[in-house]
Amino acid sequence: MKEKIKNVRKSIIAIGFSPIPNQVTIIGSGFSVGKNGEILSAAHIYNLLKPEQINKLMGMAMVKQEESGLENYQWLPLSLVKKDDANDLVIFQIENYQSTLLQPLKLGDSDNVEVGDETYFIGFPYAAQLINDGFGVSLIVNRGIISNVKRDGINPEHPRNWFFVDSISNPGNSGCPLIDVDSNDVVGIMTISFRIKSNTVSNLDIREPMHIAGAKPINLAKSLLS
Repeated sequence: MKEKIKNVRKSIIAIGFSPIPNQVTIIGSGFSVGKNGEILSAAHIYNLLKPEQINKLMGMAMVKQEESGLENYQWLPLSLVKKDDANDLVIFQIENYQSTLLQPLKLGDSDNVEVGDETYFIGFPYAAQLINDGFGVSLIVNRGIISNVKRDGINPEHPRNWFFVDSISNPGNSGCPLIDVDSNDVVGIMTISFRIKSNTVSNLDIREPMHIAGAKPINLAKSLLS
């Protein structure tokens, strides 16, 4: 398991934009799905950007991974290729991908996913806060099981359109891969965390996690990738 995660780490990027020189605001995660620098992520990350932020979009990719565990990253320009707003999916292109360790992750068949399957997801939650608090770049791994498989109630074919995962997903995880523990294949893209208003701090708009996270099945992305 440790070796599987170590290999996957190379393929995950943080996504952000540069409001001013030498400063980056991190807004989500993504992962490599092509040999030419294609990155899959969640469309709402891009859709929430203001027009002046779009041309300042950046991706932080790993450029060195040492045996000691030290990892080095570099910010590189990121541009939109195409997106599917209905399924909250987007493909970006990262520049100078040849200088990174990015390798496309293997995509599984999300139609074979069942309730109870063990999974993990890996991304950059609260990345800016962790950096500002002195912890540096922190690629976080969370583990959970598939707790529910949802189907589209409008489409007469009722395709799978959501996986609920028994885990807490935090801001910044949007766009990161949901991975099957056994095969190490990507089976989904993390896109939402469910939260309720805090009962302990009622005068602040603090949302408490419900231990339910939502992911889009990876098969929904395959037509976009093709």
